[in-house]
Amino acid sequence: MQSPSAAMRPAPWPLPGTVPAGLSVWRVPLDLGRPAPAEDWAVLSADEAALARRLRQPADGVRSVRARAALRRLLGERLGVPAPDVPLGTGPWGRPRLASGTGPDFNVSHSGDCVLIALSERGLAVGVDIERIDAILQGTPAERSALEALVLSPREQATAPAARPAFPDVWTAKEAVLKCLGVGVAEHLAGVSLEEAPVAPWLPVRGPADTGGGAPQEGRRLRVWMEGALQGFGVQACTLAAPAGYAAALAWSDPLGWPQGTPIARSREGASASG
Repeated sequence: MQSPSAAMRPAPWPLPGTVPAGLSVWRVPLDLGRPAPAEDWAVLSADEAALARRLRQPADGVRSVRARAALRRLLGERLGVPAPDVPLGTGPWGRPRLASGTGPDFNVSHSGDCVLIALSERGLAVGVDIERIDAILQGTPAERSALEALVLSPREQATAPAARPAFPDVWTAKEAVLKCLGVGVAEHLAGVSLEEAPVAPWLPVRGPADTGGGAPQEGRRLRVWMEGALQGFGVQACTLAAPAGYAAALAWSDPLGWPQGTPIARSREGASASG
């Protein structure tokens, strides 16, 4: 089976230096003006290919094929199996995972011409999110206020706007946190509270220095509180360097510390865990 050209292979994304060892983030190169390469289609399952063909917008199809093919290759390299044979499945709430029950945890996010894939190879659950800032901030002032009321927790709403992280950072970090846990995003946004962590700066970044677009090369720590149904789930998060016009975040958590017997903890039974 033909391998992708070097220019089309996923590239490691720079991470803050104190992100735990065993976590990595990869950016998948995209050319939305051209069809996805035949070698990418070749590694997809029949269901994955059918889903991509059903997408009405050509760019959505390219993103779907490129992201899934890159994920299969990254996981196949770590499992020692061909990309088409990677056993992908889903959890109770639709979160993709390895159906085999062993191997890296992973998460995927895409927006515009960016696709990020997060991998965890030492037992942590991981979530990643990237969004176009203009898509988050679009709409009238009244519409943006309504969105903030949906997204922000009571704790955050009681905090002066100037003291909160920028709204695109809040949005992407909350998505990353909830994707890490594998729960529905919309119903749990207000159960996560974030603030800039008043701690020493990150250690120097690890990974390549060029994110494109003149983006800064460091993330920022975020302090995370889990409330309501999410209380007791310890999750850490940070913003990530992102191309100009985008916001991105990464979250991670140790499932061994999750409250046992809860639906979220039970959803991990049979999920991938590096071994």
